[in-house]
Amino acid sequence: MRLFDRWRSAEVPADIGPGFWVAEAGAMQRAIGTALGGADRSRSVVAAHLELSAGAEGRVVVVWRNVIVGFVPPDHAPPLLPQIEAAGRATVVAPGRVVERDGQLRIWAGEGEPTGRPPTDELSPPPATIFGIALRGSSQRETTTARRYVLAVGSQSWEVRDGADLDVALLRRRVAEAEPGAVLHVRVWGEPVAIDLTVDSPVTLTDPATGEVEVLHPR
Repeated sequence: MRLFDRWRSAEVPADIGPGFWVAEAGAMQRAIGTALGGADRSRSVVAAHLELSAGAEGRVVVVWRNVIVGFVPPDHAPPLLPQIEAAGRATVVAPGRVVERDGQLRIWAGEGEPTGRPPTDELSPPPATIFGIALRGSSQRETTTARRYVLAVGSQSWEVRDGADLDVALLRRRVAEAEPGAVLHVRVWGEPVAIDLTVDSPVTLTDPATGEVEVLHPR
């Protein structure tokens, strides 16, 4: 599923230097495949117009064709965060390409040919399934780990842990019970956040492992 299209005032090119491999390809294979689409699958290289936005814990989220497809590696994120903050409502963008490396779809952010080795993933890949049933032993994901989401409100986004950074069930209920145009006040990472429930500020929860997106609607 693709992220809800949202209005942007402008685009600002990111200064990303010589480029880098986008991280978490293993966990994002379904999302990258969804963004890639059938028409591009026969090509060995597909150009990508990437969008960069601030996430939780100093991370930078990478979006392609309205789908979250990975994260900027930690050593490349610090120079990008001030650029994203300075851009305000504008979208920070970078050129990229999708290629296959070692049996996986990988995304290179930057001009020219990809170089170096892709980073090691931190997130586990989603479990293999048959008719939606997870195969036992198919994933190393810890069952005790809080489920993670990327919460997006308009042009802002946060990576959150359910029950730790955000009560996801409570957020769903409060949005569903609210009137269109209402303003909700919630706590994200322990800080107050105002959510304006207008058509220009959709509220979405994205599973970073699968790319699946849930759009929260007021009543």
